[in-house]
Amino acid sequence: MLTLSVLSCLFSFLVSSSYLLLRVLFILLFYYFLQASRSFFLSSITVSSSFISVDTVSLFMSCLLFLVLYLSYIVAFSSSSPRTMFLVFVALFIFCYSVFTTSHLFLLYFYYEASLVPILFIIIKWGSYPERSLRAIIILAYTLIFGAPVLILIIYYNISLGTWYIPIINSNESFFARFLLFLCFSVKLPIYGLHFWLPIAHVEAPTYGSVILASVLLKLGGVGLLRLEDVINISSFKDFLLSYFMIFILFSSVVCCYQSDFKRLIAYSSVAHMIVVPFLIFSNNYLSIMSILLVIFLHGLSSTLMFLRVGYLYLMYSTRQLVLIRGLLLLSPLFRFCLVLTFLFTLSAPPFPSYVAEVFFFLSSFFLSSFFIYVILLFAFLGLVYNLNWLSSVLFSSSRSSLIFSSFFLSYRFFLCSSLALIEMLPVVFLFYFL
Repeated sequence: MLTLSVLSCLFSFLVSSSYLLLRVLFILLFYYFLQASRSFFLSSITVSSSFISVDTVSLFMSCLLFLVLYLSYIVAFSSSSPRTMFLVFVALFIFCYSVFTTSHLFLLYFYYEASLVPILFIIIKWGSYPERSLRAIIILAYTLIFGAPVLILIIYYNISLGTWYIPIINSNESFFARFLLFLCFSVKLPIYGLHFWLPIAHVEAPTYGSVILASVLLKLGGVGLLRLEDVINISSFKDFLLSYFMIFILFSSVVCCYQSDFKRLIAYSSVAHMIVVPFLIFSNNYLSIMSILLVIFLHGLSSTLMFLRVGYLYLMYSTRQLVLIRGLLLLSPLFRFCLVLTFLFTLSAPPFPSYVAEVFFFLSSFFLSSFFIYVILLFAFLGLVYNLNWLSSVLFSSSRSSLIFSSFFLSYRFFLCSSLALIEMLPVVFLFYFL
């Protein structure tokens, strides 16, 4: 069944010459994917001889991967190298899908590191600025510095235990070894302090590259921490790292309030939102695991919407500076409506499903400390501040008198893909049946 789902996804890419046909196929194949996978994913975990791990985490992440690559491929459809673009997207799908569904320790590490290659290729070949090659080297250096020691550690695990199977690997290793594993997957989460490569990558990447990076690749770190939770024994780091995360969950939100570049603002907001994943792992209960799934999945959807909006704003205004992107309220009512919906989705306002993830996160925080609820309330307030900042700047500030758009930029056809992205996300409500 899963093989058929993979082939169906690849087939949808092959027939991408027709936008309408591709959208219809996506809805049908997405529904079929849920129905065909139901008998597998309702069980807690099943492992075959090929080390395939099939559970709720795999279901949510596979559906997120399916959806994000579909939307990204539509945005990248007008690329000057369609064959190369197709191969890049196939490689991304294979690597990320393997990370989400494997229980083989070495394959988890291999595909986790290999997933960086396609996004580096996208940045170098289709990036925005001439210095993108140097920035790509910086991103690669971050991965190698924190990933190379872990490869040695994984080989040591196999020599000493004689297995690659993750659930039976014990956590009796030294604190330093387990901390290296934690840092390796935290780089792509990323936690504050290991995040400096992320704004660089987002600024250099094209719109679809930023969508893939924020919505899929950053989720690999969270899935890796979930898979290796017993191996790393992350709960033992609680006393060591809890105060650090409590400080920087607020500091990263304050940094967002000072950003003038719209794309960089979304990148830093991703750091602020994904830092809640270690908090939820520290809680170590069933509600926190559900919260992690919802936070990761719904952040992937919200960041997809945000980066799509920023891409269209950049095409209209030729800038990402909030002080220059003004007056959209009068210029394009449709795009204004899409931005307001995206704002409410990002802000986790009811009745959007991100509100459920926010409530679960609030409830899970009580298992850590009663004082932590005050940090969460301040974190939510700062999120409201920087989100209102970009919304008021884009919609309600007076427009520049010298700003001239072509009729194409103000037509409904220009925003068709962006508008349908909201409608096409409706099938994801089926996923809540599996919680």
